[in-house]
Amino acid sequence: MTDALTLPQSADELRPNVARRELVIAFVLTALFVLVTRLPFARPEPMEWDEFGYIVMITENALPMHHTLFLALARIIGNVLGEPYRGFVVLDMAMSAVALVSVWWWLRALVRPSIAAGTTFLLAVSPTVWTYGAMAGNYTGIIAVGSFLLGILVRTWDNPRAWHPYAAAVALAFGTGYRQDIGTFWTPILALVLWRHRWKTAIFAGLLFVVLNLAWLVAMLSDVGWAHYRAKSQEFAHTAGYMNSAFYLGFRDATARYIVKLGLAVVWTFGPALLLVPTGLWRVVKSRANWRLAAIMLLSVLPALAFHLIIHFGVPGYIFHYVPALIALVAIGLGGLGTSPQSTTSRPMLRLGALATISAFVFLAYTPDYTRDGVRASFDLSVGRCSRVGLVLRTPDKLPNVWRTANSASVKRPLPHYTDGRIVPATPLN
Repeated sequence: MTDALTLPQSADELRPNVARRELVIAFVLTALFVLVTRLPFARPEPMEWDEFGYIVMITENALPMHHTLFLALARIIGNVLGEPYRGFVVLDMAMSAVALVSVWWWLRALVRPSIAAGTTFLLAVSPTVWTYGAMAGNYTGIIAVGSFLLGILVRTWDNPRAWHPYAAAVALAFGTGYRQDIGTFWTPILALVLWRHRWKTAIFAGLLFVVLNLAWLVAMLSDVGWAHYRAKSQEFAHTAGYMNSAFYLGFRDATARYIVKLGLAVVWTFGPALLLVPTGLWRVVKSRANWRLAAIMLLSVLPALAFHLIIHFGVPGYIFHYVPALIALVAIGLGGLGTSPQSTTSRPMLRLGALATISAFVFLAYTPDYTRDGVRASFDLSVGRCSRVGLVLRTPDKLPNVWRTANSASVKRPLPHYTDGRIVPATPLN
């Protein structure tokens, strides 16, 4: 990273510093791309338990618990549009655009601009990223916050700027209110950003992070009530945490199955682009000059990895905690790190085009099959539903039977229906 801040000799050499005009143009183009590619395939109504739960929560409280900022923003947008579920979809498309711009800005600190743009496009047409940008979900917020924090950290290491720690604090505070696991898993990256600055700056930025978190937390508790929040949090921690953890189920029924689910989600997200990760990793670690970058990437994934293998790995969206590091390794494996000789040929762009075509084809053409038993149906119920057809196909009232954990029921509760903005419980008649 020693050459990361040198002036470019050509238009496509490494240029970590991004002008505001360039950033605005990138966001406008990305937002248009997301709108064109997500809106035609957007889920027309809630079809998963989380989505139904989101709608119930915004009808009960203005500042719901656990995903407070996500739910509050979706509620506001839904009120403006006159349809609750549509508010979630619009918010998720907007956050998808922010996430992709954040990835592009992070990659600009590592690789030349064309590789950064091409690799961001590759991620944009990933089946998992595409799906979670066209439904009610807050998972793309993980990519947005994580990539932004990494982008700040690699820039502030050699060239600290006064705004770096404050921007990182604001981003992570927002992420914590958007999804609590963002705050849990990405705080070490914020700590490193603060560590690279003078102690007064670090203290004030840290206080800003605390104050912003307290702002939404106190407001939420005053709306929900402390007793209700504590009771529901304890219940959730027991059922979704301890009961699914290796401490209760053991290695085989928890960690081994979570390894399978995590691996499937990684493959479904990156596809053949995963073949570039080992090359990218080798290019990072082969030089002592880049040991900090390797350590930063490792630190960004270790907290999430420990939790997902010991406590719980759920839906494919959990994989987004690993996307910032993995997409960087894909970009480095494709075009080299910084101004290395590997980044001067035109072949990387051709490979990016081929990889993006494959990813887009998988999303558009794959049809999940929930009717069969065995590995195929279990794969589709777990990961294969992240596709164009999966967005509009209601899943049956059954769970995967191949890597289902020991405490999972064999048949889940029948999904309700969504009619005229209301949730209608499932009955034998519907």
